Amino acid sequence: MNLYEEQLNHFFVSVFNDILRLEEESLAKGEYKNLSVNEMHVIEAVCDAAKDGTNTMKELSAKLQITASSLTISVKTLEQKGYLIREKSEHDKRKVFVCPTEIAIKAYDHHHAFHEQLIGNVSKTLNEAEMAALTLALGTLHRFFLSQ
Repeated sequence: MNLYEEQLNHFFVSVFNDILRLEEESLAKGEYKNLSVNEMHVIEAVCDAAKDGTNTMKELSAKLQITASSLTISVKTLEQKGYLIREKSEHDKRKVFVCPTEIAIKAYDHHHAFHEQLIGNVSKTLNEAEMAALTLALGTLHRFFLSQ
C-alpha cells in the first residue's frame, strides 16, 4: 500500500469504530440501554420500511443485507423486549410483516436525533467547500461499496 492507501485504511477503520462507539455510548446512557447498536439498526430499518409497506421479513433481510434466519433471531429478541411485533398478511399467509411498537418508534426518534446531532456537529467543523468535497467523495465510496 502506498501512503494514501494506508491513511485511507486507517481512516476507514477508525471512523467506523468511532461511529459505533458513539452510537453505543448514546444507547448506553439513555432509556434504550437494553438495545445493542445492531438491534437499533433493525428497529431503524423496520420503522423506515413500515412507512412504505416494505416491512416483510424478506424485504427487511434484503434491505439489511442479512440472512432471513439472522433477521428472525433479531426480530424474536426485539419482540421479547417489546419493540417489534410480527403480523401475518391477511391476503397471503406466507408473508410476515414486522411492525414497530410505540416504544420502537420512540427509540427510532431518539436514534434519529443522535444522527442529526452527530452530523450537525461534524458540519460545524467544515466549511461549505469541505462539506461539498466530503459529500462527493463519500458518495463515490458508497457507490463503490454497493458494487462489491
